[in-house]
Amino acid sequence: MALAWPLYLVLLGAGAMASPSLAPAPGASLEELEQWALTAAPTVRLAQAEQDLAMHRTGAAGASQGARLFGGTGLSTAREAVNDSLSRDYQRFNVQLGVRWPLLGSRDAQLRSVREAELAVEQGQVRLRQARQEAVQAVRRSYVRHLRSAQRVQIAQAFLDLKPQAQAQLLHRRESGVLLEAERLKLLGLFDTVQAARDSQRALQATSLNELERLTNQPQHAIQTQPMAWPEACRSPETLRAREDQYPPIALIHLELNAWGQIAETMQRTGLEASIAVAQGFSRDIGGPNGRNTAVGVDFSMPLQWRAQRDAALGQVQSQRTRLETLLDLRRNEFQAAAEQAQAQWRLRRGEMSGHQLSLQAAQEVLRVASLRLEAFDGSGYGRMLSAHHDLYQASMQVVDGAERVDLAELDLLALAAGDCDLASPALNDGAALALTAVTSPLALTPGHTAAPKGLGWYIWNGQSLLENPSSLDALPQGSHRVLVSFTAPQLRALAQPAEQKRWAQLLAQAGARGLRLELLLGEATWVLPSQRQALLDLLAPLRALPVDGLHLDLERSQLPPADQPLWGEAVVDTLRAVRSAVDWPIALTTHYRELRAPNFTRQIHAAGVTELVAMVYVSSPARASEIARPLLQGPPGLRLAVAQSIERNLPTDESSYLLGKAQALRRWRQLSQALETLPGFSGIVVQSWDEFKKARP
Repeated sequence: MALAWPLYLVLLGAGAMASPSLAPAPGASLEELEQWALTAAPTVRLAQAEQDLAMHRTGAAGASQGARLFGGTGLSTAREAVNDSLSRDYQRFNVQLGVRWPLLGSRDAQLRSVREAELAVEQGQVRLRQARQEAVQAVRRSYVRHLRSAQRVQIAQAFLDLKPQAQAQLLHRRESGVLLEAERLKLLGLFDTVQAARDSQRALQATSLNELERLTNQPQHAIQTQPMAWPEACRSPETLRAREDQYPPIALIHLELNAWGQIAETMQRTGLEASIAVAQGFSRDIGGPNGRNTAVGVDFSMPLQWRAQRDAALGQVQSQRTRLETLLDLRRNEFQAAAEQAQAQWRLRRGEMSGHQLSLQAAQEVLRVASLRLEAFDGSGYGRMLSAHHDLYQASMQVVDGAERVDLAELDLLALAAGDCDLASPALNDGAALALTAVTSPLALTPGHTAAPKGLGWYIWNGQSLLENPSSLDALPQGSHRVLVSFTAPQLRALAQPAEQKRWAQLLAQAGARGLRLELLLGEATWVLPSQRQALLDLLAPLRALPVDGLHLDLERSQLPPADQPLWGEAVVDTLRAVRSAVDWPIALTTHYRELRAPNFTRQIHAAGVTELVAMVYVSSPARASEIARPLLQGPPGLRLAVAQSIERNLPTDESSYLLGKAQALRRWRQLSQALETLPGFSGIVVQSWDEFKKARP
């Protein structure tokens, strides 16, 4: 039996997986979630309230500074001697109003209260920044867990989709006497285990969404599950060292140290309380004349052991500064240790990914061998193959688990350098996806099994229109699984700009939500010539960071000037090798099927870095197209092959399905796909083009 790779690896290889329920609105992006959390997270709101309270206290302390207005009134009854034998009884009413200025220690106490209030405001600002950073980190962690859980759910679900078919096959083999009942039950138990794992991951998804709702104070029915990447500089030791003094626990100690230095200057006159006052008084003797007085007074007090009190206060300040300096050294050491540990942990997690990928490759090979032996070992062979599928499922889950550990380790690093690393971009190379991009064929479990028709791909030459209207993806026929999108040279240069990159990321997310791979399509035959090759590389250079599922080059010998056509074979290999060195994307080549018949050509193309060939078999008859394509699928292991079909109006009916209409064309392509899908390396049908298909009759 020919091997067909599992669907759950197709889903993972297509990039970050999003639930189809997200279409057409993919949900909130990570950037939007972070922005909401900066103001709505509970800890941020609490820190903001404490900051506002500290500012009001500072205002109150500032308003109580300096001079104070005082006043008083009174009524007194007095007996006053007039001479040795005569006294006078009278009542006096008096009013006094004045201004008092604090001096010495009293004034210093006012200054200390203001400085302490200002310190509380400065500390509140740092704590608010810390709360915001922690809220963003919490959002990112929940985002990562939701993303990886979504991938695990889809991997598990794809495996569980095999259960009805497996139950029937296992029962048939037991009744035929080639499989023991115990072995049948054991194999069916694999599905129960996977179903429990899927349910657990769905619960984790719900938990992550609930946490995001709590952090953002927004209902989160769905979010964009797209892997993100941060600049490499965010993880460098130099960046972490530069961030050390801005690390909130260290910044708080710096503020307190500076404040105590200023407070120490106000402690020299501690205990010396003094003030000066100016007052104006008015009095009236009831039944007698009025009177007035003006007074200037100075009052002063000090403890009898003033020097001892002052020295103790200064000693307290010095001890406090010593404590803070010691604590600052401790916090610095803790920061440096945390930075070293975070970097070591991130490197360790990255290193583990290679082991997971090797395990995945081994599981793929075991499945390939098991599928080839299925016919020879009818009873045990089927059990081995089903176990091999389960092993491949487990290896895929390990890749996702490893990618999540890498993500979380990277977030631990970002927490130490958050101020310089606030912006993320869609990841070009996701650890859970790029290891599996070569896997694009659906699953088959039984000999002679006819799987669902292979998903279609479409050449879309007006990519700008799609970029401006992503919802037009909804018009693609059901079963489509990839779009190859082309742009003009000016449009490609614009894609290197932030605004267009954001639109591209949104298109990529919406394509992923619909189960579509989004590949960049470039076509110009003269790029294979040495004199024109650099023009292609110059177009690609600014786009290296653009997140795409693959780069597709349409390079045809027949479109070259006749004098240059003999050079095509060697020139195209050199061009593809140069492109492979320039970008990290998976590379595919579209060209006429006759080129693939040349001896060693496919091996040279594969060695140059190409992972997929698309053979232009413009033959409308499915039987004849299958006859042409079958020998082409004998290429080197790891090199996939798709078949390009045409629905162009300007081609004759034996080459194009345009006159047949959409429905009949889809049926023919489905027949061709079914004729080839059991062959190793077959990766589907790609149609030239989507614009022509839309113009065909129903």
